[in-house]
Amino acid sequence: MHTRRRFLASSTLLLPGWAPAQAATPPAASGRLVLANTVYPPLVNPAGHAGGEGIDVDIAREALRRGGWQGEIEVQWVPWKRVLFMLERGLADLTTTVNHSAERDRFLRWSSSYRAGKLYHFYTRRGAGLKLEKLQDLRGLRLAVGSGYIYPQPVLAQVEGRLEHARDVAAAVQLVEHQRADVVTVTALVGLWEIRHLDLADRLDRQPLEFFNPEPTYMAFSKASPRTPAALAAMDAGLAAMLRDGSIGRIEKRYVR
Repeated sequence: MHTRRRFLASSTLLLPGWAPAQAATPPAASGRLVLANTVYPPLVNPAGHAGGEGIDVDIAREALRRGGWQGEIEVQWVPWKRVLFMLERGLADLTTTVNHSAERDRFLRWSSSYRAGKLYHFYTRRGAGLKLEKLQDLRGLRLAVGSGYIYPQPVLAQVEGRLEHARDVAAAVQLVEHQRADVVTVTALVGLWEIRHLDLADRLDRQPLEFFNPEPTYMAFSKASPRTPAALAAMDAGLAAMLRDGSIGRIEKRYVR
């Protein structure tokens, strides 16, 4: 063992044309990143929103900075299906607020989780005469959903394919108001924000039914982007630090009062 170590360490023993092996250079944690996302307030706010870019965009920026990433992070707001297309083709580097799915494994790499589970609320049009207390009460109803989003399977199983698709969460909420769907399900945080923003609080009823989906939330990175290995490492390091010191909770409180 000692002889072999001395051999590898001695440049005089190398044959002509040989060079000592070089350690692999880690990918540079710098450069411009494109963060593609869809408007999903208050997690992802519209461009130029007075309240800020949104909870999860702020978390992503802070985590990358604390993980050592150096460079511009450009946010592009597009419909969710376009976000997935951009990530698959390498036209964007990352997105926020994603649930894992086996199909998305084909083109995405996942950060460590930064939010544990989501509570879903259910809203119907005021005066519709509906009372939803358990999942079975959804049977026979038309459920409004946002295109490209992943919804809990136990909820979808009850409506048996009676889905009314909308381009985003806000449009899905409006389908219920316009009587093109019977019920909409939204995560508690996003639903409350959207209904207030659309001024629909006096036209929709929040039903007693709630559903907790324990699936965690991730940041997702494009497998087609050459910047992903370094950016993902920076993200994971930053998220770990933020979870330890409570930074994520403090960011959430800035938006939800």
